[in-house]
Amino acid sequence: MYGFEGWRLKVNGVIFPSKYIHAGSYKITPDQETDIDDYTDNDGIFHRNILPAKATKIEFNIKPVRLADLVKIKQILPEAKAEVHIEYWNDWKMQYQSMRAYIPDISLEPYMDYPEINDILYNPIRVAFIEYGEVR
Repeated sequence: MYGFEGWRLKVNGVIFPSKYIHAGSYKITPDQETDIDDYTDNDGIFHRNILPAKATKIEFNIKPVRLADLVKIKQILPEAKAEVHIEYWNDWKMQYQSMRAYIPDISLEPYMDYPEINDILYNPIRVAFIEYGEVR
């Protein structure tokens, strides 16, 4: 129904498994407007200078994972700051779209080491994809 195919996000053509996304943390802000040199005049009227480029931002937390799952996730996510091709479900337009984006730095926060089994448990990891502004 509505063209939704059961996946929310692809990174460079690979579906990012929803099982790794912390429940309630996925947020998409589609087609954000970009302004430049906005100002308020002497009468107190605000003037926006909206640029034609729009940008989508997708952000979520990866749920707490162990080392083996982090290895699988890293096979899908490229290094931070790398340019990626993202396909995503736009909840507002009710359709799949694609974008060229970058990934801001990803911070890893180990929660607990398990030396007896050579494992690590990580706290939730924030991931974001920010579109390079595109004229639409």
